[in-house]
Amino acid sequence: MSGTVLYRKWRPLDFDEVVGQETVVRTLQNAVAQDKISHAYLFCGPRGTGKTTTARILARAINGRTASSGGALGDGGDLGFDLVEIDAASNRGIDDIRELRERANYQPGAARFKVYLIDEVHQLTSAAEDALLKTLEEPPPHVVFILATTDPESLKPTILSRCQRFDFRRVGVDDMVARLRAIAESEGIEIPDEALRLIAREATGSLRDGVNLLDQVWVMCGASVTLDAAQEALGLSPDARALELASAALQGKLADGLSVLAAVQQDAIDFARFKRQVVTHLRHVLLTLTGASDSLSLSGPELEQLREVGEGVDASAAVTALRAFSEADVSRDPYQPLPLELALASIVYGPPASAAPAPGPAPQARQQSQSRQQQARRPAREQSQQQRPSSPAQERPAARPQSPAASAEPQAAATNGAAPAPGPATGPASQPSQRPPASAPPDQILQSLRDALRQRGFGLVATMINGSCQIISQTEDTLTLGFFDNYQQMHMPKVQDEIGQVSAAASQVLGRPITVRCVPNDGASAASASAASAPAAPAAPSPQGPQSSPPADPPQSVIAREAASRFGARPYQAN
Repeated sequence: MSGTVLYRKWRPLDFDEVVGQETVVRTLQNAVAQDKISHAYLFCGPRGTGKTTTARILARAINGRTASSGGALGDGGDLGFDLVEIDAASNRGIDDIRELRERANYQPGAARFKVYLIDEVHQLTSAAEDALLKTLEEPPPHVVFILATTDPESLKPTILSRCQRFDFRRVGVDDMVARLRAIAESEGIEIPDEALRLIAREATGSLRDGVNLLDQVWVMCGASVTLDAAQEALGLSPDARALELASAALQGKLADGLSVLAAVQQDAIDFARFKRQVVTHLRHVLLTLTGASDSLSLSGPELEQLREVGEGVDASAAVTALRAFSEADVSRDPYQPLPLELALASIVYGPPASAAPAPGPAPQARQQSQSRQQQARRPAREQSQQQRPSSPAQERPAARPQSPAASAEPQAAATNGAAPAPGPATGPASQPSQRPPASAPPDQILQSLRDALRQRGFGLVATMINGSCQIISQTEDTLTLGFFDNYQQMHMPKVQDEIGQVSAAASQVLGRPITVRCVPNDGASAASASAASAPAAPAAPSPQGPQSSPPADPPQSVIAREAASRFGARPYQAN
C-alpha cells in the first residue's frame, strides 16, 4: 500500500467519508433506507468532486454491502461482475451500447442489482444515446444505471428526463482543509494550516486535486512542510509579491508596481498564474471594502493584511483595478510582463481628464471642411439669414468678443456664397487666443460635448446629438439644445433619459457647473433665443433700402433643408 498515491489510498469507502456533498449523501442514504431505488441516476458536477466514488458507494449500498465486506481501494471490487464500469470516452459508439443492452438482460450473479456505471456519458455519440435511451425507458428490474458527467447540458433531454439528477458542487476551502488535515495527520505529515489553505485554494474545489497536491508537496518537502516550501513545490510565487502588486495598483504607485513585475520576470515565474493570484487579492480587497469579508475563507492575519491594503481606498478604485487585471491577456507569452504593465499603467493614469479640444486656430483646409459640415447641419432659416445681410447680433446666440477660432463663421459663409456680416476688427487673426472652452463657437462646443460623452461610455447619446440639434442659447449655468423637427420624436427623448450624464459632460467641457436642457427647435425658437441673449446692434444697411424684420418661416422638412444647403435656395415668399 506504500506505493499507492494518496488520492486512491484515501478514496471514501462509505457515505460518511464523502466530503462537501451533504445534500446528495443524505438523499441517497434515505433512498437506500426506504428501499426506493431508482432505475437510473445522473451524477453531474465538476471534476474531482466525488461523482464516481459516490456511485461505487451507492452500488455497494443498494446491494447490502459495506466497506468491511471486501473490495480493493473502495473501487467496488467486492461486487465482481455485478458492477460494470464503462468509460464512455473510449466506448462511445453504438456497438458498445448494443453490447451493454444484451448483457443487461442477464441476471446478477451474487448481488441484488446489476449496476452499470457509465462515466463521462456526454461523450457518447448521438446514435449511442438513442440506443441507450431505449434501455432507460424499459429497463430490466434487476438493473440500475448510474451516469456520471461533467457536462450534463450535452445530453439529450429525453435521457435527462429519465434519470434522477444529483448535482455535485465544488468542495469549500474549509471542508477541504479539514480533510487534508486528517490525511496529513494519518500519514505523519507536519504542515501548517496556511499551507493547507494554499493547497485548497489552488485545487479550486476539486478534492482529488487537493489530495494530489498534498502528495506532491509531501514528496518534495518530506514529512515537515513549511508555507514557503509548499509555495516552491507548487510553483507559486510568494503571496507577498502578488499582494504587493495589488497594493501598488490600488494606491496608484506605478514605479513600485513595475518593480514587482520586473522581479517576478527575473525569477521566470509564469505570469498567468501570478495574474490569477493578483486578481484573487484584488477580489478579496473589494469584498473587504464592501463589508462582505465573511464570505471569504481566510485566516485572521490574511484578513488584517487585506484591511491594510484597502485602507483609504474607495471601492470603485478596487473595481477598476480588478477589471484591468482580469482583462489583461497573458496567454500569448506567459513570461512577458507587458500586459500586466499596461493594465497597471491604465489604472494609475486612467482616461484623459477633459475631452475638450486644445484651443488654437485650425489649418485652413480643416476650417473649410468643418465649415461645410456645419453649413449642411444648419436649419434652412439660418442659411436664409446668412444669404441676406444681417447684424452681428443675429449671427450667433450670444454676443461675444471676436476670436481667431470664431473667425471660422465668416469663412464658412464666404465658402457657401453668403456675404459675411460686417463687424468690428478685434486683432490680427494669426495671434492665438488663450480662452476657455466656453468662448468657442457653438458647433465646437457641441463636438466637444459628443467627445466627452463617448469617453464616459455613452456613445449612443453622443450619436443622438450628432446633426439632430444645435445650441440655441447658453448662459452661465445653462446650455439649451434645440432639436430639429424630424428628431424630436426619437432622439430628444433618448437624450433626456440621460440628461444627467449630458450635463456632467457639458460641465467637464465648459469648466463650470452646467445644466443641459432639451427643447424643440422649429427654426423660430433659435432666432428668438439668439435675440434675447444678444445685445442690440445697429442693423446693416440693405442694398434695397430699409426693410422690416422678415416674418418667421414655417418649419421645413429634411429634404427642404438639404436643398437649401446644396443649391442656396431661399424659402418662397408671396409678393
